[in-house]
Amino acid sequence: MDRYIFFSDLDRTLIFSYNRLTPEDERICVEKKGEKELSFMTPQSADTFAEIDSLCRFIPVTSRSEEQYKRIFLPFGIKPHLAIIDNGANLLIDGDLDPGWNRTFSEAFRKAADEIRVCKEYLQKCENTYFEIRIVDDSFLFTKCKDSDAVAEDMRKTLGLTNSGVFTNGDKLYVIPDGITKEAAQKELRKRFPDHIVIAAGDSPFDENMLRDADISVINKGELTGMQLCPKQLTFSENDDDTVFVTQTVKKILTGEIDI
Repeated sequence: MDRYIFFSDLDRTLIFSYNRLTPEDERICVEKKGEKELSFMTPQSADTFAEIDSLCRFIPVTSRSEEQYKRIFLPFGIKPHLAIIDNGANLLIDGDLDPGWNRTFSEAFRKAADEIRVCKEYLQKCENTYFEIRIVDDSFLFTKCKDSDAVAEDMRKTLGLTNSGVFTNGDKLYVIPDGITKEAAQKELRKRFPDHIVIAAGDSPFDENMLRDADISVINKGELTGMQLCPKQLTFSENDDDTVFVTQTVKKILTGEIDI
C-alpha cells in the first residue's frame, strides 16, 4: 500500500457493458440504473481486483459524471477513498466533492465557457445530433451524433476553438476545456504521494496522456493497443482476455511476478 498507486480508467478497462461480454461469460453486476443492470466484471477479474486493492492505493479516473460514478458498486464493498471524475475536473473524497480541487480546474471551464456555448449552438442545429446536449457537472459538453468524427472535424475547422477541444468515442461527442484532462488530474494527485510508483491503466484516447505520465502503463484492448506510450508498459495482445487482462497484469506487477 505504501509503494504503489493504481490509477485506472473504468469503462472498458475494469468494467464492461453487457454487449462487451460473451453469452458464456459469468458476470457480476457492478452498476445499475433503477433495476436495469448496466456494467459488469467477471468473477475472476473481481477476485483479482480485490487482491489489487489490498496491495496498493486504487484511484479510479473516469469521464463519468458524479451521478454516473456513484451508480457503480465495486465488488466486495470496495470503496475508493479518492476518485477522479468528470475527466479530471472533480475529485471525490469518500464520495464528497473536494471544493479546493474544483476551484483549481473550474478556471479552465470559465476560460472555455464562450466556446462551449458556441459548440452547443452548433450542435443544436446539426442534423446528426440525436441526443440531449449536456453540460456535465460544469466541466464539459457531451452529446451523441451520427458520424461523430465528421461532426467533430467540421467543428474544429469552422469554430476556431482555442480554449477547448472536440473529442469522440464511438457516437459520443465531447467538448472539453483545455486543462481538464486525466493526465492533469493524475499529475496533480501525484503531488500528494511523491514517493509512490504510479501504475496507470486505460484503453481509449482519453487515457493516452495519463498512460504516458505513469511509471508503468497497462493498455487494454482498444484504440491505444500497439502504441508505445511509456518506457515501461504492458499491452493487450490477441492471446489475452480483455475482461481480465488489466487486473491480472496489475496483480502480477504488484506481486513481482512481472519484473518491469
